[in-house]
Amino acid sequence: MGLFRRSNRKSGFTIIEIMISMSILMSLTVAVVVMMRSSIDVRQGLSTQSRTVRQLNFALEILSRDIEHAIVLSSTDQIRMPIERTFKTIFRVEPSGESDKLSLTTMANQPVVANAMEGDQGYVVYDLKDAEGRPGEKDLYRGITNIGVANFREDPPSNMILRNVKSFKVIAWRGDDWFRDRWDSTRSDTRNKLPRMVRIELSAYVDTAGTPFGIPADQLASSGGNESAQKAAIFEVKTIVVPQLSSGMPELKQPMSSVRWY
Repeated sequence: MGLFRRSNRKSGFTIIEIMISMSILMSLTVAVVVMMRSSIDVRQGLSTQSRTVRQLNFALEILSRDIEHAIVLSSTDQIRMPIERTFKTIFRVEPSGESDKLSLTTMANQPVVANAMEGDQGYVVYDLKDAEGRPGEKDLYRGITNIGVANFREDPPSNMILRNVKSFKVIAWRGDDWFRDRWDSTRSDTRNKLPRMVRIELSAYVDTAGTPFGIPADQLASSGGNESAQKAAIFEVKTIVVPQLSSGMPELKQPMSSVRWY
């Protein structure tokens, strides 16, 4: 009878089995968390890069429009420059290392600030300035004032149009090559002249708040903030603009039969 006695004890998990199950569950949880964190980081990185590209394109669009409608009138032009005219015109590029300063009069001003008292004729200045509250960084500013009151001696009040700028270059075409010296429509060989073409080169660091030059903190930590890490976080845009009123103006140099684009 003892051989056929039914046991009343219920079977269950042992401590070892429970520990193994918990370890597997924790491993799966950690894996899921890591995957989710990676996905979030990727999305945040793409969003940050996309924001920087949008800001670059916005700044490039404003620059291109102003240059395309730049106006320079000669003092000997009695038709467009009558004696009673009181306003002046200018197109000036001042090179300085990695950045240039562009001053011009344009007929296509569109106010950046809402309800600003600005007309379509304006004296515009583009310049890199030290970023407020972010030591070591530069921002691109656009200043605008009415063309009738501009004296070209003082820069007009400006607003930031692009953050974390690495370089800003404006290069004029002289007829046979790109003119890397100063262009000034008020003096020397470029007096009363607009360049036939203007090349704009604009680059900016990825706009990540809270880190120097917009570079992610983990990237700076792993690289020691070296130059290669900074280069990996840079976006650059380039374009060539043809000022409409430059048509018919003589170029500085005789055009070559073959032009090398580089």
